[in-house]
Amino acid sequence: MIVGKTVTLLPFDEKYLDTVHQWINQPDIRRGIGSEGPVSTFAHKRWYEEVMSDPHSRIFIIGCGAGANAIPRGTIALRLIEHRAHSAEYSIYIADQAWRRKGIAFEATVLILRFGFMGLGLNRIYLRVMQCNIPAIRLYEKLGFALEGVAREDAFLDGRFENRACYSMLSREFEEKFGRGTCSCPTQS
Repeated sequence: MIVGKTVTLLPFDEKYLDTVHQWINQPDIRRGIGSEGPVSTFAHKRWYEEVMSDPHSRIFIIGCGAGANAIPRGTIALRLIEHRAHSAEYSIYIADQAWRRKGIAFEATVLILRFGFMGLGLNRIYLRVMQCNIPAIRLYEKLGFALEGVAREDAFLDGRFENRACYSMLSREFEEKFGRGTCSCPTQS
């Protein structure tokens, strides 16, 4: 568990499996992350088992509030962690539209970036975002992610090809913006 001021990153325990399954089947979530759907219960359970046993992934539930009683509002992850390259791919979504644009994603991202850079010793954290997802792009730019380029027509959604923007942040850029701080973060698997 990683505790912030108003947000807690909770371990993605099995008790959240049904909640996350409902979230991932929301059309706006699927479109935002560029996935096809809907996702069956069987496929979701299989995905959960794979991601939880993957040593190159760390996934958390974003909870509003402090500690174990925080109310689940979304997920955040570092995936494709490459220890040799000291890099990982970041992803996030806030499931409930009423809780979007309230600072939750910003704080959760700072927490996971600190975990990745200070706790895991990463040098670069990158992301890919649908170019049509303007609110997410605004968040990433506010956080200090740098645009690396655009993967043209990289996804096929709703009957048409969509571009994905590629962003990254380096450890030194994070430290310049947010300070070194400390990370009493777990190495949750």
